[in-house]
Amino acid sequence: MSDKKKVFKETGGRRSGSSPALAEWIQEKLDNILRETGITAVCAAVCAEGELLAAACAGTRGFENSEARVDDLYNIGSVSKVYVTAAIMKLVQEGKVCLDEPVNTYLPDWKLADERYREITVRMLLNHSSGIPGTNLHDHLVPEEGEALFTGKYRNTPEYWGSMKLRARPGSFSSYSNDGFDLLAEVVEAVTGEPYIQWLREEIALPAGLSSVGAGRRLAEGYVKVSCRGNEPEYYNCFGAGAIHTTIPECALFGSLFIDSHGIIGQDCLDETRRPQGVTFLQGAYDASNFCLGWDSLYTRNRIPLGEGAVVKDGGTEQFESYLLVSPARRLSLAVAATSDGDIWWLEVLEDIGREALKVLEEERKGEAEHGDRAGADRNPQETGEGAEKEESGEAGSAEKEESGEAGSAEKEESVEAGSAENGEAGEQAKASAAVEPGMEEKVPLDISRKYSGLAYGSCRAYRFSVCENTLNTEILEEGLWKKEEELSDFQWDGKCFAKGEYDKILAEEYNGNIYYIRWGEAFCQKNSGYPAPGTLWPGLVGTCFTAEGEDAVFHKICLEAVNEENVLLFTTDHEEYPVVPLVCDPQKENETCLISETDRDGIVFRLEQEGEQFWLCTGTDRYRAEEK
Repeated sequence: MSDKKKVFKETGGRRSGSSPALAEWIQEKLDNILRETGITAVCAAVCAEGELLAAACAGTRGFENSEARVDDLYNIGSVSKVYVTAAIMKLVQEGKVCLDEPVNTYLPDWKLADERYREITVRMLLNHSSGIPGTNLHDHLVPEEGEALFTGKYRNTPEYWGSMKLRARPGSFSSYSNDGFDLLAEVVEAVTGEPYIQWLREEIALPAGLSSVGAGRRLAEGYVKVSCRGNEPEYYNCFGAGAIHTTIPECALFGSLFIDSHGIIGQDCLDETRRPQGVTFLQGAYDASNFCLGWDSLYTRNRIPLGEGAVVKDGGTEQFESYLLVSPARRLSLAVAATSDGDIWWLEVLEDIGREALKVLEEERKGEAEHGDRAGADRNPQETGEGAEKEESGEAGSAEKEESGEAGSAEKEESVEAGSAENGEAGEQAKASAAVEPGMEEKVPLDISRKYSGLAYGSCRAYRFSVCENTLNTEILEEGLWKKEEELSDFQWDGKCFAKGEYDKILAEEYNGNIYYIRWGEAFCQKNSGYPAPGTLWPGLVGTCFTAEGEDAVFHKICLEAVNEENVLLFTTDHEEYPVVPLVCDPQKENETCLISETDRDGIVFRLEQEGEQFWLCTGTDRYRAEEK
C-alpha cells in the first residue's frame, strides 16, 4: 500500500487513520453504543482509495480490564470466507485451479457417502450450490496447539466426509454451507503444498501489508486478542469457513484489494467474485440466487449511495459479530467487528459510518479543488511556462466533470427507475388491498387454502400452517405440544400471497410435487405427503433417548419423540438451537435418515448402528448410546 497520506495514530491506540475528525466521530458513535448496550468491545474502520481513512474502537479487551485498541485482534467469523475466496481466485489467476473443474480433480482422495459428490465443482463450493450440508458442529473450537491445526484435514476428517449425504443434486440450489468453504481451504493446501493459513499470509496478507491475519492460537507477534467480558479468547479451526482473526483496520484494507489488488491477485478474477451467481429452482427464493462467490450478496439496501457492484459479507462466532462492506464505485471499504454480548445490527452502524465517510471525502475534494484554484490564480502561466500544462489540466478536468456528470445522470436514472418500480409495486399492493376492503371480502380460493395449510418442516423446527378465510396462522411444535407462533401468524391474503405489514410476506411455491414456504427470500420449510415409510427399525425406537459418548459431542441427549402421519421422524435435542430435528427415512438404507428439504441450511442426519440388542445413533463422527426405556 502507498503512504501518500499521513496516517496518525492516537496515543493509547484507540483511533488512527488519515482523517482524525472522522476517527473521532466514529469513536464517539461507538462509545455511545457501548454505554447504551454494555457490550465489551467494538472496532470499526474505513478505507478509501486503498488507504486507511479512519479507525476507532471502544470498550475493553474482555479477559482483562485494559482498554481495547484499534490494533487488537477480533474473530471475523464468516467474513473468513472472503479470504479463502481470494486465495482460490489467486490460484485461478495462476492457472492452478479452474472454477468449473470438479473438486475431486484437486482432492482425489475426498469421498462422500453420496456418489453425486463427483459432480461438485469449485464454483459450486463458492456459491453455496454444492449440496453439501451446512456445518459440522463437532470440534469447531481449537482444543490444543499443534502443527496439525494448520490443515483443513484436522477440521473435517475423512470419516466425517465419508458419512455425509448431499441435501440436493449439486448445482440445483444455493444454501449456505460452512463445510463447503472448509473444503476450499483443503483445495488451497492440496494445490500449493502448504498449510492454508501459512500460504494465505505469505502470498496475500503480507504482500498487502496485513501482518495481523491468522487463525488458531498462534497470534502474530505483538498482537492481543479481545473476548467477551469474563471469557477467555476463542480460537476456531474451521479455517476456510470462519476461523480468521485480524485487526479491523486490516480487515477493511483487505476489502480494498477487491477494488484495487495492486497486482497481488488478478483484478478480473476478483471482479468475478462480486457477480451474483447463486442457483435456485424457486422464483421467490431470491436469497439463493443472490449469492456471489464468497460474498453474501450485492449491497441493495441503498441506505447509503455505494453505487453499482458493492458487496457485503457478515460473520458471527460465539463471541463476535462482524461485517465487511466494499464499494468499488466509491473506492470505499468498511469493516466492523464487536463482541456478541449486545443486541445491535452492526450493518446499520457501518452504513452510518460509511455515510459520514462519504461526507468527509466530499469535503476533502472540495478543499483540494479550492486550493488548486487559488494556486492557479497566484501564478502567471506565461512567466512559469505552465500554460500548456494548465490547458491539459483544464481538458482533463472537463473530461472528469463530463464523466462525473454522466455517472451522476446514470445514478439519477437508476434512482428514478428504482422509484418507479417501487411505486409500481406499491400500486399493485394498493390494488390488492382495495380488493379486500371491508364489505368486499372474498373467501380464499380453495386451492390457496390447500397450498398454505398443513405440516411443514425447517432444519430445526416443525410447523403447522392453517388458513381461515383470509388469514394465515402458524403453530410450532415445542416439547410435544403445538403452540401459536406469533411471528408467523396473522398474515392476510393480499390477492397474491399472505402478507403482514408492508414487507413481511409468506409465499408458497410448488416444485417437483413438494411445496416450499418462502419468507424474506429464504425457502425455510417444505411440505410433502410422499415421504418414504420408515421401515421397521425407527418406529420400534420411538420414545428412546440416546446419550452422547464423550463430553465434546454436539448434543448431550437426542430423543426420537415420534414418527408422524407424514412418515417424518421427529427428534428432539437438548441444544437450544436444535429443539426439533425433523428427518425422513432413507428409502435405500433403512438404518439412515435423510434431510427433508433441499433448501435447509443445516445438514444434520442420523444413522443407526446395532451390536446385538444395543443401538447407537450417529451423526458425523459423534455417537450416542441408546438408553433403556
